[in-house]
Amino acid sequence: MELRAGVGFSSHPDTRKAAHEAVELALREAGVASVPKGWVLCFFSMAHLPRADELREILLAKTGCGALCGCSAHGLVAGSREVENAIGLAVMVCTDGGLDALSTLLPGDGEGLDAFVPARSLGNGSELLLALPDAYRADARTVLARLHERWPELPVYGAGSTDNGTTGISLQLGMEGVRSSSVAALRLSGPLRVEVGITQSCHPVGDPHFITAAKDNILLELDGRPALHVLIDQGKALKLESFQQLIEEVMLGFPLDSVQPRFDSASCLVRHVMGFDQQTGGIVVPDRLDGQTSMIFMHRNAEQAEKDMHRMTGALRARLEGTPDFGIYFDCAARGRNLYGRQGVDTAVIRAQLGEFPLIGMFGGFELATTQGLPMLYTYTGVLILVRKLTP
Repeated sequence: MELRAGVGFSSHPDTRKAAHEAVELALREAGVASVPKGWVLCFFSMAHLPRADELREILLAKTGCGALCGCSAHGLVAGSREVENAIGLAVMVCTDGGLDALSTLLPGDGEGLDAFVPARSLGNGSELLLALPDAYRADARTVLARLHERWPELPVYGAGSTDNGTTGISLQLGMEGVRSSSVAALRLSGPLRVEVGITQSCHPVGDPHFITAAKDNILLELDGRPALHVLIDQGKALKLESFQQLIEEVMLGFPLDSVQPRFDSASCLVRHVMGFDQQTGGIVVPDRLDGQTSMIFMHRNAEQAEKDMHRMTGALRARLEGTPDFGIYFDCAARGRNLYGRQGVDTAVIRAQLGEFPLIGMFGGFELATTQGLPMLYTYTGVLILVRKLTP
């Protein structure tokens, strides 16, 4: 059974008209009239929050889908289009193609995963879970911990559902309805070939540092010196003109493997500076530092980010050896125009390296990706998932 996918986009401000337009374009690209037993993925800007219930009803009625997953987002990706800080609605429709699709809306802590995911995941790339937690009110780290504990072989990818940064409200939608403080999830299983690439907005600068003192989420000392002093020295080495520029451009990179640390691409978690401890000269970071023994400073840089995007998509092209049936791109809200100063950079690289295929995505509050067998919460990254159905 052939797998057929299509993506539609609408910039119409009226939710009803936008929903009809986007769905019709998606169905037309897929070459089908509906997707019974298939699935629908939908991302929408905050302009459609007030009528999200109506949006959901139209999606279900026009597609006849068996699974629906979506959320509000800071920005949207649809084909070669990137839309930020503007009205938009992106819809992907996909026939079942012999795959099993199941969607759900879960509480913010992931309770109910036991009923949604089989006791034993299929593994070996034959199953894929997309998770879209509310970036403001869901506990994404608890969700990831549940998944790793119960289903260590299940690959998980997604992004934090958000708005445009002005309201602190995001919505998640599914077959059951529209909610906030939730996790929208879509599980695909069957004969799948899944290839994933992770690209960073930042690149390592200077040498790695030993963490010689830390408490909770405060980085106290690096190489025996107050962490703030080491950060300031790094800013001077980069010839940054102000302390504000230092905070905006210099991030902290923590390796996934503290025994054999690496600071490249997916092997490193990038975190921003949240504040300072004036008494100790410590740096406040978003996460607890339990078990971390080393780190490196990362420079947020548009030129290096674009180079890494080419590296990531080139590696995917070599691994996939052909055009995917569809793709999903989870991008950080701090990338796009905020990073490059112009729109459409990432999608242009994807098209140039991988060709034409149905592509949908969103700019979120964070990114989720499974790396080295661990589901991780990334920031300042782009996560590209390419899917192809395997033929017997």
